[in-house]
Amino acid sequence: MSAPHLLMLTSYYPYGQGETFVVAELEHIAPAFAGIELVPSFYTPGELPRPESNPVNLGYADTRRGLLRVPRMLLSLLQALVHYRWVGDFGHILRRGHRLDNLKELVRALYRARNFERFLAERAGRAKESEVMYFYWLVPEIAGALRYRATTGAGVRIVCRAHRGDLYEDLKPGGYAGLRRGIAGGVDDIYCISDHGTRYLAACFPQWRAKFHMARLGVNDPGLLNPQPAGGPLRIVSCAFVIASKRLHLIVDAIARLLEANPALQVHWTHVGDGPLLDEIRAYAASRLDERARCDFKGYQTQAQLAALYREEAFDFIVNVSDSEGIPVSLMEAAAAGLPLVATDVGGSGEIANASTGVLLPADADVAAIANAFARFCDRGAARSWRQAARAHWDAHFNAARNYARFARQLKGSGNRGEHEGRHDAAAPATRTPVAVHAAGPVEAGRPQG
Repeated sequence: MSAPHLLMLTSYYPYGQGETFVVAELEHIAPAFAGIELVPSFYTPGELPRPESNPVNLGYADTRRGLLRVPRMLLSLLQALVHYRWVGDFGHILRRGHRLDNLKELVRALYRARNFERFLAERAGRAKESEVMYFYWLVPEIAGALRYRATTGAGVRIVCRAHRGDLYEDLKPGGYAGLRRGIAGGVDDIYCISDHGTRYLAACFPQWRAKFHMARLGVNDPGLLNPQPAGGPLRIVSCAFVIASKRLHLIVDAIARLLEANPALQVHWTHVGDGPLLDEIRAYAASRLDERARCDFKGYQTQAQLAALYREEAFDFIVNVSDSEGIPVSLMEAAAAGLPLVATDVGGSGEIANASTGVLLPADADVAAIANAFARFCDRGAARSWRQAARAHWDAHFNAARNYARFARQLKGSGNRGEHEGRHDAAAPATRTPVAVHAAGPVEAGRPQG
């Protein structure tokens, strides 16, 4: 049987700076398909895309911009009201609070679903005979693909990933995700990036639990180990987009508490990532910390720049104190470089941060608990075991070569049963033993910070 083609809907990729974890995934799944066509949902006119060998179809994104955007939206909405099943969703909205927020969510979902269905109909003449339609996020456009398949009889397999903001309904403004029930019932398979997400979907829709699977993301072997500091200040690194949910002020407060408890201690904190609250957190750190604390705000860094940072600068651990996560790619990258992890137990973070790889904090950890976790790394001899375990845990669970070889089979529908996460894949190259300071891995384009 010949390999199918893959139609992959992203948010922006290969445009913008986000979704850079797609790069490693495409690298490893491409050999399993006869061809891959990328369909970004958005792009900025005039912006150059990142280097990408697969063809990019801007047809859908073009329907969401320009002078005809509003007429198209209204037409798609009116058609969706006639052709889509939405009455159950509307009744659900009426029985809950936040009705206006949720009504807006339903309207957006209907418009997007119908708009994508129309895009597929216009593309039908160029569609391949054997095709997998893969949505990188759990989005309303899936409903449009499902109706397209139902009305045309197209023999297309429809699957999606589910991460965090697209998955957990309580993160939506009104606690409702548009057309979610119909999507969950109609899609062939949903691949969650964490076990936590898989269990969440199964609890929401137990009747369809057989189609919910865990398919972890992964990062490539950087070919290096971060050197452990030999002396001097406690060296902390964090990597996150600077927004309220990342709670970076808790890191500042924990450092202040640590310095207060130990007058002889010095701390060097490096933060990677930009965002709307960067100036605010920089000013807060300056107001809270004395001369014994050095804060280095690196701003946005590409994956290659981050790899260079881990190669050239020694750190004791990486910290993530978010109030919500899928599984942070930043923790995967750090673990691959042998960095211990300190993280709050939110979303799937507990699937990478644990007592073996570092310190897993309660989701609602206070400043004292975070400071106590930091203090444990002052004993660098004891911390060596965390460094070794973090690297081993990455190799077993978040190695891109292993995870994406398995995921390629899952996308085609042949790897959903009998394959256990963590089993070494014979097709994946063996992980090489890295050295502390050698050249970084392949240069890749921009990265989301956290």
